Amino acid sequence: MFKKKDFLLIMLVLLAALALFLVQYLNTKNTQSLGMVRIWADGKIYTEVPLGKEQDIRILQENGCENVVHIDADGFYMLSANCHNQLCIGQGEVTGENYPLRSLGTHILCLPNRVDVELLVEKAENPDLPDI
Repeated sequence: MFKKKDFLLIMLVLLAALALFLVQYLNTKNTQSLGMVRIWADGKIYTEVPLGKEQDIRILQENGCENVVHIDADGFYMLSANCHNQLCIGQGEVTGENYPLRSLGTHILCLPNRVDVELLVEKAENPDLPDI
């Protein structure tokens, strides 16, 4: 069955994976997210809006496509869209803390309306947290 060397190898791989996870987790916790939201419509930059002020941005295109993005101090989410599948609304909120865990990272995509909303994140060291 399992030999002692097999068990040690499995434990070594698990410890290495745990160490990599902890390094990444601590690295994201020691930074403070600052940024902007860039909105692309039909392959062109529609607008860029800084995080901070809570607001809704309406994206109206000549072809009748309409999306509304809600922006606040932490991030953004797709509030509404007139696309047929509504998958962009189900993609949830993008924040400076959760984007490394999201499958689309810093983006929310509305493929039928050709809209891409992206969180532009600039990492800044937080002086209140200890160096690790």
